[in-house]
Amino acid sequence: MLILFLRTAFVFVVAVFLMRVMGKRQIAQLQPYELVLAILMADIAAAPMGNDGIPLLDGIVPMLALVFLHTLITYLCMKSERLRRFIDGSAFPIVSGGRLRSETLDKLGITVSDLLEELRAAGYATIEDVHTAILETSGKMSVFNTAVPVPLILSGQIMPAHLKRVARDEAWLHCKLAGAGISAVADVALCQADENLRLVVYRKGEDEAAVVIEV
Repeated sequence: MLILFLRTAFVFVVAVFLMRVMGKRQIAQLQPYELVLAILMADIAAAPMGNDGIPLLDGIVPMLALVFLHTLITYLCMKSERLRRFIDGSAFPIVSGGRLRSETLDKLGITVSDLLEELRAAGYATIEDVHTAILETSGKMSVFNTAVPVPLILSGQIMPAHLKRVARDEAWLHCKLAGAGISAVADVALCQADENLRLVVYRKGEDEAAVVIEV
């Protein structure tokens, strides 16, 4: 009995440590692949806890492999926006400019009743009170009563689909950045455009102030 207790305590400590290594996101904020990894890790950790015939290494080594995969996927997603969209998916605007995008609801398999429930939970009684509602990649819905800036550059990578949403191209974006003294997209941590195409640019580096580029 004491051996089983010590094995359980040891596996628990290792599992908690590895989950801390993976990050501090809440369950509701986990991406699909992160949720799968968490479930697998819980299942693997339970095996040596309940069966003293299973060597501890048979539980710990697979957990280490899962943490390695999580770290690798996270790193690759930071380097490649295309891979990040493939792994995490994309955020979808459900309500845009106060208008319901029913084709997006159908594509995502969300009913109008589901949408209204989410809006009520966010404090909005009707769709008319909402300017923008976005289904995030985590499955959470973000609701705003004002226009939401569109990210055109994320972590040094241009977002072609978002440029298309604001009816502009990469040549226009490069021209705007060059006019503000920014020659390399790779130096940009974040560039957002508001509804008037006013750009707010954050260059990489903690001490860099935002650069505002008027239309």
